[in-house]
Amino acid sequence: MAKILKATPQAIKDCKFALEHSQVIAVPTETVYGLAANALDVTAIEKIFAVKQRPFFDPLILHTNSIDKAQTFCDFNPLADRLAKCFWPGALTLILKKKAIVPNIVTANLDSVAVRCPKHPIFKKLLEELPFPLAAPSANPFGYISPTSAEHVEASLGNHIEIILDGSDSTIGIESTIVDARNPQNPKILRPGPITQEMLRDALKLEFDYNPTRENTDEMSELRSPGMLKSHYSPKTPLELMPLENLECVARGEIECGVALLFLKKPAFLKTLHESKRKDIFWLSEDGLDLHIAQNLYRQMRIIDAKAYKRILAEKLTTDDGLNSALIDRLTKAAH
Repeated sequence: MAKILKATPQAIKDCKFALEHSQVIAVPTETVYGLAANALDVTAIEKIFAVKQRPFFDPLILHTNSIDKAQTFCDFNPLADRLAKCFWPGALTLILKKKAIVPNIVTANLDSVAVRCPKHPIFKKLLEELPFPLAAPSANPFGYISPTSAEHVEASLGNHIEIILDGSDSTIGIESTIVDARNPQNPKILRPGPITQEMLRDALKLEFDYNPTRENTDEMSELRSPGMLKSHYSPKTPLELMPLENLECVARGEIECGVALLFLKKPAFLKTLHESKRKDIFWLSEDGLDLHIAQNLYRQMRIIDAKAYKRILAEKLTTDDGLNSALIDRLTKAAH
């Protein structure tokens, strides 16, 4: 069973020793918890795929702690340099042409690699102590709800790894934005996330293409980055999206046995004591703020999933501006 270690100097040393000896550990990031291994060690990377039961056609993200180090593993261009200077450390992953030092198993045999400099202080400290980058996909079984706490990792993978480095709850709660920056004249958002399309455009005065119908695919040949499969981030319980007015109608009536309702914001009609005690109604925020919804999305989905409902009816977002684009992406894939 995995040991959950608070982030003391000794714990960092223990993690460093494990990673130097081809082990896989769980680490905190500001987005979600990652399952980390030496990205240049093929034996260690094979363990990531085995622990997650992840298909080899799905590439991994390489994590390091500086732009200079990132340039060791991929070819930077002027666009990538500007993006990194604007948003690193942070929740932005760049797709760039890879260098030969990166094993093909990390990149699903593609000529590109996904690279990011995370912001989480504990993860940054660990990366500073290492002479190699870390591959760190989400620390959960492939396709399941991503973990945002050490306890989530323990529940899903605790029997398969030895160390979980505890860095408290993830402050963002959803995965990084992924931008294909190989062509400086035509950057593409492959996975929406905390760094929004509006933020990218405003910072660089450049349009970033995002077409979810085209980019999100089940075709292995088109998986340029993680998070592009149509079904992902999914609870075991079947999940269906519906407009707010429809969900409210269901909630006001007699809810079918075994059905959970998930609102983005606490419903205003839950005012009486009787209604407030209903066990089949859940929500992701008290105020409807997109950041709070993101922070609570995976945690609440895991709570509901553990209650063995027959199905989940969740509120469908109607606007795709800002962080909503990423939330639509995650909920749509969870419901696919």
